[in-house]
Amino acid sequence: MKRKLFRQTANEWQNNVWLAIELLIVSVVMWFVSDYIFTNISIYTSPRGFNTDHCYLIGYRELNDKSPDYAGKLSKAERSANLLRLLELLEKRPEIECVAMGQNAYFYNHSNSGNHMETDTFNTGNYYFLRRLVSPDFTKVFRIQGANGESPEELAEILRNNPRSFLISDNAFSHYGINHMKDFIGHEFTSHATNDTLVLAAAFIPARYDDYNSEDMAHSMIFTCSPDDYIYLNELVVRVRDNMDRNFIENLMKDAPTTLRSGNYFISSVQSFDDIREIHQRDYDADLRNYFIGAAFLALNIFLGLLGTFWFRTQQRVPEIAIRKANGATRSDIFRRVISEGELILLLVTPFAAAIDWGLTKMELNTYYHGTYFEPVRFISCLLIAWGLMALMIFLGTVIPANRAMNTAPAKALGEE
Repeated sequence: MKRKLFRQTANEWQNNVWLAIELLIVSVVMWFVSDYIFTNISIYTSPRGFNTDHCYLIGYRELNDKSPDYAGKLSKAERSANLLRLLELLEKRPEIECVAMGQNAYFYNHSNSGNHMETDTFNTGNYYFLRRLVSPDFTKVFRIQGANGESPEELAEILRNNPRSFLISDNAFSHYGINHMKDFIGHEFTSHATNDTLVLAAAFIPARYDDYNSEDMAHSMIFTCSPDDYIYLNELVVRVRDNMDRNFIENLMKDAPTTLRSGNYFISSVQSFDDIREIHQRDYDADLRNYFIGAAFLALNIFLGLLGTFWFRTQQRVPEIAIRKANGATRSDIFRRVISEGELILLLVTPFAAAIDWGLTKMELNTYYHGTYFEPVRFISCLLIAWGLMALMIFLGTVIPANRAMNTAPAKALGEE
């Protein structure tokens, strides 16, 4: 059976060459699409390193001298005391679990601050390294976990008790092939943003920039400042207890003019992180949706093309199928023979398609992921996915016309011939 299949395929080499070229091109295209979808799904479903459920961004402002409630021009110490009192008022509300402040620090945020940190002969590299200046409870609000098992509460205490220390993402030195920062804990680092020295107190599990950027964009640091300097921060975030955030925004804004005032400080707005996330990722969502629709449309066109090709090839072999039936061949024998021819040609062109795919990765024309364009497991997985889809398309494109040909009586098929 196999020898006859090879012989027949070789005898019809002129027609099969064009089919092989078609399958080669389609295989490469399917691999490229599979690679893109594979990497984006992998990124989207991987751990984010933070949690924004039940979190809210609270907008706050200071009254000016045009307001009848203006408390006058206050000193830095007075302003700081008023801001700390506002934080305390928020913390005392029964529905609020914890409160924190930051400067360009919260997640799903287009406004960022960069930095460059170095110790000995190591540094954070020339790529973007995110700097988050926050109050200690920032790790509690967003539930950031320590790389060595520290809880968000423990990380907050480390920041609170060590004002000249900082936290760093566990992948900060990944460009050196260093996957963990535990050996650098206790080392002094020079900060180019502040031109001073900070001590690394702990490492945290990499907190990604958002849902669509991988850990390669998660290199960051977290450090704090004195409570007296909170007036220079520009963000106020809270975490609400899991079962108490129903109508939280409405209730908070209702109490804001009366019970949530401190000096010239007042609450101006409240925004859920569900909304912040949706707004921040709107373009990403649209792009990924368009790629999925495009990939589905491409796959459908490829399937219809293969279906038409193999339908035509099978229809030409109706007399041959009739003769085989007349000579005692079973349905399964004929199905295996007709389907195996297309699958054999696909199998023969797959090594050539793999070589082209490998060349595309070397030219960096595919998707960048995990710091590289070529990863053996990912490359082989996408190659197998593309091959499986192609094999399925060939099967469906062959079995439908083959089944129709099988239902034709041999005498009728030969008579029409």
